[in-house]
Amino acid sequence: MMGRLLQILLPQGGFTVQLVEAYFDESGSDDGSEVLCVAGYIFEKDARVELDSRWQEVLKNYGLPFFRMSACAHGVEPFDALTLNQRIEVEKEMIALIKKYSAYGIAVTVEPKRFAAIMPDMPEIVGSAYSFCAHNMLVAVRLWADKTSYSGDIAYFFESGHRSQSEANAIMNRLFNIPEQRIAHRYASHSFADKQKVRPLQAADLLAWQWFTARKHGLKGRRELRKDCAALVANSQPVHRVLNVTDDLLEWHKNRILSRLYPNTYPGTVPAEPTPSVHTVSMLDLLYDASAKARTAR
Repeated sequence: MMGRLLQILLPQGGFTVQLVEAYFDESGSDDGSEVLCVAGYIFEKDARVELDSRWQEVLKNYGLPFFRMSACAHGVEPFDALTLNQRIEVEKEMIALIKKYSAYGIAVTVEPKRFAAIMPDMPEIVGSAYSFCAHNMLVAVRLWADKTSYSGDIAYFFESGHRSQSEANAIMNRLFNIPEQRIAHRYASHSFADKQKVRPLQAADLLAWQWFTARKHGLKGRRELRKDCAALVANSQPVHRVLNVTDDLLEWHKNRILSRLYPNTYPGTVPAEPTPSVHTVSMLDLLYDASAKARTAR
């Protein structure tokens, strides 16, 4: 079991409120990658505990120390000892566990070169493309909590090791030092953890790689999903909400930030958000349902 607090005593004492836990990983963080994706899942505590146990069983059955989607797809260590059919089967089993135990899936993609070209260089406010996507994960979880009327606490977990981790962590610390933001995000804690040790992050890894791949293919004109990605997001169980951040949405963010920071230099109202569609979606609506694309899987 993971050594951390799973329940929080209310100030009045005697009652407990169950933590909801959100786990996120990234894909496409290599230098020169045309797409960056940050993605993950929300779990209710009891479901997360069950997923963790069942996930470990599957790993043991296949002789794997951990699950990593890119390694599974390409048959590299630690999946190099498995046949292609075994790799397909282990992924199917992990997808089934995700669909059974997760409450909500979220993915955000951005093109790092376009982000750098459009967004202002403000490390303490905007940060890198990774920090931008990580912040959008927090927004997405908050919107989920609003929509479902969830009033308990939420613990946020991100995979450790990204080169922008310190920057993203500093932005989150500043955000959650604001009492109103702590309340809005139902904030209990946030941390960066090793996904080889924290198995729900491996579920996030699976989604992050799949939607990173889907977006990369989409930019090249191939709109259909891989069959395994389609199986993951099909039937809205759980609902997967995704956002592919495009140039017009980055421009909207830039103008919104600058007009608030420098009202005399950038006067006037913030421009209207882009019209929602499958390829560019309003940040207020935030995310579209990925299951619609599953019907066009190859």
